[in-house]
Amino acid sequence: MMRAAGLSILLLVTACGGPKTTSDPAAQNVIEATSKGTPAAVAAGTCNDKPDWVPIYKEAKIISCTGGDVSVTGRRSGTVIYTDFASPSSVLTWSKQQAMALGLSLSIEDGKSFSASQSNQRTLRVMAESGTAVTNVTVNWGMAN
Repeated sequence: MMRAAGLSILLLVTACGGPKTTSDPAAQNVIEATSKGTPAAVAAGTCNDKPDWVPIYKEAKIISCTGGDVSVTGRRSGTVIYTDFASPSSVLTWSKQQAMALGLSLSIEDGKSFSASQSNQRTLRVMAESGTAVTNVTVNWGMAN
C-alpha cells in the first residue's frame, strides 16, 4: 500500500511541474505561457508573418508577434512587442539605421519613437521605453499587398 502511494505521488509531481523536459529557455517560456492559457503561436513569438525588413534588435525577447491582411485598406500589417537589455536610445538608433538603410525615410521622431515610410509601399513605427530592468519595444509595420 505504501509503495503504491509513493508511486502515485511521484507520478503526480512529475505531471504537475516536475523536472523540465527541455533545457531551451525559449521552449520553457512557451510551455509556461501555454499552461496559463496563452496560445502557443503567440507564446512562441515566432514572427513567421513579419517581413524581413522589420527591425528587431539583436538580443530581443519576443513577447507578442501578430500580422495579417487588412481587407479595408488592402494592406498587410502587424505588431511585434519585445524586450531587450539595451537602452531605449540604443534600440531606437539601431532601428532607425536599419530603416534608412532599407530606403525608408524618417517622418516623425520624438525621442521615444520614430515613424518611417517608403512612399505608400512600407510604413514603420518603433517605440522604446524603459521598463523594470529592460527596455520595452513595440514595432508596428505595414505594407502594400
